[in-house]
Amino acid sequence: MDAKVERERNDLVNMSMWGKQSIFRPGLSGMIFIGLALGIASGLFFGEMVGFLEVVGEAWIALLQMTVLPYVMFSLIVGLGRLGYQEALMLAKKVGLLLILLWSISLVVVFLFPFTFPDWESATFFSSSHTESREEIDFLGLYIPANPFHALANNLVPAVVLFSIAIGVALIGIGNKESLLRGMDIMIDALMRVAKFIVTLTPIGVFAISASAAGTMGLAELQRMEVFIWAYVAFSLLMSLWVLPGLVVALTPLRYRDVVGGTRDALVTAFATSSLFVVLPILVERCKEMIDRYAQDREEAESSVEVIVPVSFNFPHAGKLFTMTFVLFAGWYTSNPVEISAYPLMVSTGIASLFANVNLALPFMLDIMRIPSDMFQLFAATSVINSHFGTLLSAMFTITLTLLGAFSMSGLLRVQAMPLVRYLLITAMLLASVTVGLRVFFSLTMENTYDKDKIIAGMQLMSRLVPDTVHLMPPETPPALPAAGHRLQAILERRELRVCYWPDNLPFAYFNEAKDLVGFDIEFLHHLAHDMQVSLVMVPAERQDIGRQLNTAYCDLGTGILVTPEFALQDRYSAPYLRLTGSVLVKDHRRNEFRSLESIAQLKDLKIGINDLPYYEARLRSRIPGVELVRVDSPKDYIEQHSDELDAMALPAEIASAWSLLYPHFAVVTPASFSNRLPVALPLPKGEEALENFLNVWIDLKQSDGTIDQLHRRWVQGKQEGRTQPRWSVIRDVLHWVE
Repeated sequence: MDAKVERERNDLVNMSMWGKQSIFRPGLSGMIFIGLALGIASGLFFGEMVGFLEVVGEAWIALLQMTVLPYVMFSLIVGLGRLGYQEALMLAKKVGLLLILLWSISLVVVFLFPFTFPDWESATFFSSSHTESREEIDFLGLYIPANPFHALANNLVPAVVLFSIAIGVALIGIGNKESLLRGMDIMIDALMRVAKFIVTLTPIGVFAISASAAGTMGLAELQRMEVFIWAYVAFSLLMSLWVLPGLVVALTPLRYRDVVGGTRDALVTAFATSSLFVVLPILVERCKEMIDRYAQDREEAESSVEVIVPVSFNFPHAGKLFTMTFVLFAGWYTSNPVEISAYPLMVSTGIASLFANVNLALPFMLDIMRIPSDMFQLFAATSVINSHFGTLLSAMFTITLTLLGAFSMSGLLRVQAMPLVRYLLITAMLLASVTVGLRVFFSLTMENTYDKDKIIAGMQLMSRLVPDTVHLMPPETPPALPAAGHRLQAILERRELRVCYWPDNLPFAYFNEAKDLVGFDIEFLHHLAHDMQVSLVMVPAERQDIGRQLNTAYCDLGTGILVTPEFALQDRYSAPYLRLTGSVLVKDHRRNEFRSLESIAQLKDLKIGINDLPYYEARLRSRIPGVELVRVDSPKDYIEQHSDELDAMALPAEIASAWSLLYPHFAVVTPASFSNRLPVALPLPKGEEALENFLNVWIDLKQSDGTIDQLHRRWVQGKQEGRTQPRWSVIRDVLHWVE
């Protein structure tokens, strides 16, 4: 035991030497902040011109993640393998229970974060995430590594951690293991050397990420990032300066100034260097000094400190647990909030994955919570500031765990009613004050100017490829009906393609704020008329009357409609050119009720609006037994007239997303396991095989040359590839050096 303790003491001395070099190494922390400042300045100055630096930031992040998982595996095996059975049993019992207690306190504070977020009216264009198939999480494979190499290759962090712990515990009872552990020590040193080199590149990575973010993010997005930064700083300071040290004061003979004042140098160093590792030797010495005043067996007390500090370094501390706050923030930021029902999953996977570095764990948690993984770049940018406060919190967490553990093993831990009640009352009042104060501050200082409705209302056709005429009322004299089977020839001879449209069919055919008829289908038909070398005449129509109007030459074809057997028996379609996604449009506060078919089935007296489409009515009834379907003419009618009496309206997600932009208090929800693809085609008159064959060939060509994909990105996903107003920048809008 003495040799082991001496070896650990030597390891800590070496760590201290490395730490001192890191502390006094000139310029790294300063260079990181300089990189951040220069990045923000470059982004504001050059605007979108520095957007390409996003690739540099991604490369730096990948380098950071490169050594993490091997380091976690080797360090856990070595850390546990060097323990004796007595030490391992002690850690598992007393310190393990205290660790769970501190984790619980930290998680309570983490879950307060969403209460500080202000109400932010937001909606988004349709995203491909609505159509992605979500595989069920394989919890068995996530936590139990049937194949450890597969777990390593696929970054299954919880499985790797379990495998490493199992090997480390097994090594405790094996003799002649020192050569193996020394070999692993060498690997750890090599991995640390690589990691230290990559850390020297941090100023470059931070510069690239902050420049790209500042150059491409809008003002509203930057404001929302402030929410996370201020909340993180406030809660981490409260945890570091009261919640954790106050718990030590309530349960031990120590005073507040002993805990905070006695470790002040370690806390300041941790904050300045943003490295918990470098202050571990200082923490050991300060904790020894405090417990030596009260412990009867000083040697045993000091030994417990020397074991707890280095071993606890391998377990997630409060600073790492606070990483989960970004997951909650990212959900709010992307209008995809993490629901309370998902908290157990986030905690279980989060704690297991946080045995690794946060740069590996956070993308994993974002993916588990179905939040876009590119949010990690924003986390990397904010971590330049937040990492200092997180390291301060981590240092205080280590101090708290060490002192409580050492006092517990010395029999000096006390649980007295009055100190504990006083601590709980003060903590509750401070947490409530910070939470409410941040919420009020954000609500008063952040301007929530919603403009997505103006975006979709102001969209124009990229180009009018042919002359067009739009009739608001049915024309009095439609052209003569050509002989059956000769409609295509008639169109080419009169050099005019007549199309039936129905307004308010966002985002496919609607009138924008300039009273122009625009949308996916309208621009799609401009391409059709251009290739046919004819002009366009748009005439209004009724959905239920479209068959008669097509067969009387009122129009030659219609804008896209959902394919149904009823229409196919009476009239004709072109080949489908789109496949939409089944979803429901609901009031925003009810979105959770429609997350899955199982949650929908639990709703009583369910009423859902739907268009007059018998085929889809039957399918919906088969998926949701007992539902009452009410026919509604349009989403606008549902929103403005029937939303109080109906629970939701069944709509394609592409259409529902567009309406949610105009009415952001409504949300589009695609229930889990509700796999329903809805084909869209152009309605045609009967008996016109030549026109149908031509359109089918033409649609296939437009799918092959990317025209349909381009129009989908623009009108359905809202990606304005041809926009003329770039983001504001100094070089363009102040100095006018570029156009």
